[in-house]
Amino acid sequence: MIFQNNMKRIVSFSGGKDSTAMLLMLIEKGVEIDEIVFADTLFEFPELYDYIKKVEDHIGRKITILRPDPELFKKWFYGKVTRGENKGKVRGFPLKAFPCWWMRESKWKPLTNMHKDADVVYIGIAYDEKERMSKVDGNLKYPLVDWKITEKDCIDYLNKKDLFNCLYVNFDRLGCWHCPKQNEKSLYILWKNYPDLWKQLLWWDQETFKECGRWIRFKPLTETQKEFEGGKIPKKVPLYECWNGCESVKKAFKDKQKHL
Repeated sequence: MIFQNNMKRIVSFSGGKDSTAMLLMLIEKGVEIDEIVFADTLFEFPELYDYIKKVEDHIGRKITILRPDPELFKKWFYGKVTRGENKGKVRGFPLKAFPCWWMRESKWKPLTNMHKDADVVYIGIAYDEKERMSKVDGNLKYPLVDWKITEKDCIDYLNKKDLFNCLYVNFDRLGCWHCPKQNEKSLYILWKNYPDLWKQLLWWDQETFKECGRWIRFKPLTETQKEFEGGKIPKKVPLYECWNGCESVKKAFKDKQKHL
């Protein structure tokens, strides 16, 4: 990849395995990078901020963090739908079955505004997920696809550098800890290891029912909590061994193994 020296190049960084591996590989290959950008949803797992600092220390440069207005989530939550069959109704928590309005407002829009002035934006999509690439021609580049780097390649690469994100021990996907797309295993870890976050999620669940007449998921999260308190443990085994020092996820990993 050879570009003119007057071009602006941005790396879109999420803290996930693919974008992190891509960033480090670009640096190793001597590709010029003008800015590394992370869009903070304000609902990231606490360990992710530690991980960002670890990556910054490793590469010796700062990562630009874009943050929305702290009141924006509430504004959209209590705001009303402006079109379609639900027009006029309170929006409530993002629906699982539809595109997430919070992802759009906290990530897609800020990143799009940042990217529009760049000549090149590097996106971390692995070769075995290349169907996720944008079909619109523009300034987006997918180095991992070009290099035929798979997700497993990214994992192995980061493990060798002791830079694998330990959140993957128990979570299949990163992003908002309150995301409706999180599976039951993720809810269990949230309940077990992040009591303050779980308490917030219960509040939003009740508030969604009060405002919209529906729950965040298909049943009240208080029922899910009772199941966990009664001894239910999701059977899904964590994907990867923990290579980093995140004690909370390591503890949950060990506790789960006792019951499998």
